[in-house]
Amino acid sequence: MHSTMPTESLPSFAKDADRRAPHSPVWRDLACVLAATLIAAALFARFDFSEYAYRLTRSAERFQVDELPPTLVVLAIGFAWFAWRRYREAQSEVRRRRALEEEAEHLLAENRRLANQALAAQETERRHLARELHDELGQYLNAISLDAGRIRDLSATREAEIHRLSLALMQSATHVYREIGGMIRKLRPIGLDEFGLPTALEHCVDGWRERLPDVTFTLAVDGDFDNLSDALNITLYRLVQEGLTNVSKFARTSRVEIYLARAPEEIVVTMADDGPGVDLAKPRTGLGLIGMRERVEALGGEFQIVSEPGAGFLFCARVPAQAGLPLPATADEAKSTK
Repeated sequence: MHSTMPTESLPSFAKDADRRAPHSPVWRDLACVLAATLIAAALFARFDFSEYAYRLTRSAERFQVDELPPTLVVLAIGFAWFAWRRYREAQSEVRRRRALEEEAEHLLAENRRLANQALAAQETERRHLARELHDELGQYLNAISLDAGRIRDLSATREAEIHRLSLALMQSATHVYREIGGMIRKLRPIGLDEFGLPTALEHCVDGWRERLPDVTFTLAVDGDFDNLSDALNITLYRLVQEGLTNVSKFARTSRVEIYLARAPEEIVVTMADDGPGVDLAKPRTGLGLIGMRERVEALGGEFQIVSEPGAGFLFCARVPAQAGLPLPATADEAKSTK
C-alpha cells in the first residue's frame, strides 16, 4: 500500500542525542589511531625496522632514498592539516544547516499558527453569517409566508388571480427558506453547538445515507467529546464531511466505516471505504485532501492517507485533545494580571 506520512520534528532529547552522537566516533577513531601507532612502534622496535630499511636502501644512496622517511613525515603532517581544515569546514556547514533547520521549524510553527487563526476566523464568520441568515431573513420569510396565506384565504372565493399569485408567493417564500436552510447547514453544521460533535456527525451521516442509498455507512463513536475547543470540533466535523464528499465522488457503491475515538491525550478519527481507491503517487488536482491535512496540522496533529488502485481508501487523523484551548497562564503571567 502507498502511504504519505507527515514529517515530524525530533523531540528535544533526540536533538540533544543527535548533537552528542558525532563526538563518540571521533574519540573512538582517535583511540584506534593512537593504539595502532603504539603497536607499530613496538613492532618496529622489536624487529629493528630502521636498521633493516637502512640496509635495503644503502645501495641506492645516490638516489637519496634514505631521506624518504622525513619526507613522508612532512606529507603525513600536511594530510593531517588538510583533514583538520576540512573538518572545521564540515563543522561550520553542520552548524549553518542546523541553524537553517531551526529557522525552518520556527517558520513552519508560525505558518501553522497563522493557518489555525485563519481557520478560526473563517469559522467565526461562518457562524455569524449563519445566525444572521436564520434570525433576520428567516423571520421575514416567515412573515411573507403568513401574509401570503392570509391573502390566499381572503381571495379564495373572490379573485382567482390574486389567489394564484398568493400561492406562487408562498411557494417562492418556501423555496427561498429551504435554500437558506441549506446555506446555513453548509456554513455551520446543524446541532454542533447545541448537541455536540457526535450528534452532529450522526445527522451528517444520515443526510448522506439519503443521498447515497447504495453506500453502507457505519459510524462508531467512543469516548467523551465534551469540553473540546470550537476549532477542534469544527475540524473533526469537516474531516468527516470532506471524506463523505470524496465517497460521493469516487465510491458510490462501497462500504464506509467511520471511527471517532478519544484517548486521554488525543482524538483519533479514521474513515475507510472499499471503493476503487487512488494512486497516491500521481499528482492530484483537487484541494480536499490538502485542506484536510492543513486543518489537522494547524492544530498540531498528524494526518495519514493509505490507498492504492482497487484497494479502497483510508485516512487517519490524530489531533491533541487540548488543541485550540487557551494555554494555562504561567506564574509570571498570573502575577502580571493581578
